[in-house]
Amino acid sequence: NDDNRAPKWEINPLGLTSGKRKSAFLPYKPHTTVLTNLQRGNTEANFCDDVVLSFHERAGQGEISEEQIKAEESPDILDQRNFTPLHWACYYGQISSATALVACGADVNKLAPDLVSPLLLAAAGGHHEIVRLLLQKGADVNHMDIVGNTALMFAAAGNHPHTCNELLAYNPNLMETNENGDTAYSLAIQNNANLSQAVLENYLVSLLTM
Repeated sequence: NDDNRAPKWEINPLGLTSGKRKSAFLPYKPHTTVLTNLQRGNTEANFCDDVVLSFHERAGQGEISEEQIKAEESPDILDQRNFTPLHWACYYGQISSATALVACGADVNKLAPDLVSPLLLAAAGGHHEIVRLLLQKGADVNHMDIVGNTALMFAAAGNHPHTCNELLAYNPNLMETNENGDTAYSLAIQNNANLSQAVLENYLVSLLTM
């Protein structure tokens, strides 16, 4: 049972696992016990009053303002695992935090361990509004993590069609392969990601008929 596990950081490469889940996104979970319990609804209401979240955790909760960001040493201040507030906002799908951070100069291409960019986290979670924001602000659509996975690969494998569309608008390299030789399209097929598979197929057809 996940709830009974000792809380810990689960920082794994955005790599490929063995077996059937070849394209599985090994989730980055930059969280603490408090944040995890709040999300699961396990924390009693009277305890919430005493919870003090870090700046990074508040970014992951969508509870930071531009004024608060400017009060920090840097919008790209690192947590204990070298993640920025923008990484947290992207992982948890907090568009308000992401927008405020970018407005204050957060680096949209800042890399965490294993070459993880904010765009990879947003794409893996299917947070298409954040993906659009990052791309508009200059995020590298073809950036690969330490094992060669791109944002489109994560979006395709996770069956996130809207995210795929946002990424395709920036002409990513569809032929790019990761260390296992997988492309975004092959990952969609392997994961029975029918929606993202259809988006990729329609895009390829549109290229052929141009």
